Amino acid sequence: MTGGFSTLNTARSGLAAAQRAMDVTGQNVVNANTPGYSRQRVVMSSSGAGTGASFFSGQQATFGGVGISDVTRIRDTFLESTRAAAGGRQQALTTQTDAMSGVEQLLSEPGDAGLQTALADFFNSWHDIAVNPSTDNTAPGAVTIQNGVKVASQLHSLAYGLATQWTTVHSALEDTVAQANQQASDLAVLNGKIREGVISGRPVNELLDTRDIIVRSLSDLLGGISAPGEDGMVSVAVGGVSIVSGTEAQQLTISGAPDLSTADTDPPTIYWGTTAVPVESGKALGQLAALRTDIPSVQASVDEIALAMRDAVNSLHTAGFTLSGVAGTDFFTGTDAMTMSVAVTDPQDLAVATVAGTIDASNAARIGDLIDDTAAADVLGGPGPMAQWRELTTSLGVQLKSLKVAGQVQGAVVQASDDALEANAGVSLDEEMTNMILYQRSYQASARVISTVDEMLDTLINRTGR
Repeated sequence: MTGGFSTLNTARSGLAAAQRAMDVTGQNVVNANTPGYSRQRVVMSSSGAGTGASFFSGQQATFGGVGISDVTRIRDTFLESTRAAAGGRQQALTTQTDAMSGVEQLLSEPGDAGLQTALADFFNSWHDIAVNPSTDNTAPGAVTIQNGVKVASQLHSLAYGLATQWTTVHSALEDTVAQANQQASDLAVLNGKIREGVISGRPVNELLDTRDIIVRSLSDLLGGISAPGEDGMVSVAVGGVSIVSGTEAQQLTISGAPDLSTADTDPPTIYWGTTAVPVESGKALGQLAALRTDIPSVQASVDEIALAMRDAVNSLHTAGFTLSGVAGTDFFTGTDAMTMSVAVTDPQDLAVATVAGTIDASNAARIGDLIDDTAAADVLGGPGPMAQWRELTTSLGVQLKSLKVAGQVQGAVVQASDDALEANAGVSLDEEMTNMILYQRSYQASARVISTVDEMLDTLINRTGR
C-alpha cells in the first residue's frame, strides 16, 4: 500500500511540474511580440523520497518525483550590452543629423530662395545702373537698394533661424536630461525590488526584463554603460560618472549658455553636482555637438559673410561719388548678420561714379563686379561673400552626407545586434508549440499513472478476499 501511495505522490509531482511548464510556455507565446521580453524555461529536477526507518533502510530509494527547481530567463548579458552601446551611438548620429538637417533647410540651397540668388541679383543690379547712368533714371538705383535690403533681410532671417534652431535643440537636451533623471530614479527603485525578490526567492524575471529596457533607454539617452552588481542589481555610469549605483540615483543638470549668442564662450554642459559629465554617446551627445560646435560654426560663417559683404561694398561705395558729385557713404551698416541693414535709402545717394562731377557709372560697375570671386578677393584680400557662401553650403552638405552614411552603417550594426538578441532571447512560436505538446504529453502520462494506480488500489481494497 505504501508503494501505491508513493507512486501517486510521484505522479502528482509530475502533474504539477507539467502544468507549471505549460504555464511558462503559454506566457512565452502570449509575449512573443512584447518588446524587451525574454523567453523563459523551466528547470526540472528529481525530488528525493522522504527518509524513514524501515527494515529496508539500508536500501532506501532516493527518487520521489519531479519538481521545478527554477524558471530561467534566457538572456545573454554580452549581447544586451553590445546592443545598448550600438543603440547609443546610433542615437547620437541620428540626433545630430536631425539638428543639422534643420540648419540646411534654413539655407534654402540650391534654389531661388537662397542667399546665392539674392547676392547675384544685388550685384547684377549695379551693372544695370552702369548701363545707363542718369540723374533722371532712378529706377535701377531703386531696384539696387531694394535688392540690398533683400540681402540684409535674408542674412537677418538666417541669423534668427539659427538662433531659433539652437534654442530648439537646447530644449530637446533639457528634455533628454529630464528623461534620463527619471529613468535613473526608476532603475534605482527597480534595483531594490529585484534585490528583495532575489533574497526572498520570489521570481524576478519580469523585473529583470524591465531593468534591461531602462538600461537600454539610458544608453540611448546618455550613452550609459551598465555593470552587474549583487542580487541582480546593476549600476550605470556615463563617461565614468556613476548615475545609478544600487538603489541610489544621481540627478543631472545642464549649465552654460542659454542662447546662441554666448554658446562659444560658455558652451552647454551636463553636470552632476559640480562635476562635468563627459557624455560619449546617446541623444545627448548629438545635441551637445549641435549646440557646442555645429550651429555656432554655421552662425559664425554667416556673420563672416555679412561682414565680407559689408566691407567689400562699403570700401568701393565710399571711394566713389554720386552723379551730383557728393562723396559716397557706407551702403551697409551693422556688426553681424543679425544687425546688418542698408543705410542708403535714396537712389540719388548711390556713389556710382569714380570721379566727382562726371556722369559715368564705372564705380557701379566695380561694385557689380564683386559677383566675381577674383574681383571680390582683390578688394577684400580674401574670399568674397559669394565664395564664402558656397563654401558654407558645400561644407554643410558634406557634413550631413557623412553623418547620414555613418548613421546607415550604425543602423546596420544595431540591426545585427537586434537579430542576435532575438535569436538568443526571442520567442520562437514553433519551438514553444513543440514544448507545449511535450509538456501536455507529460501531463497526460502522469494522469495515466494516477488512474492506473487508482484502479490497482480499487482492486486491492475492494475486491481482494471476495
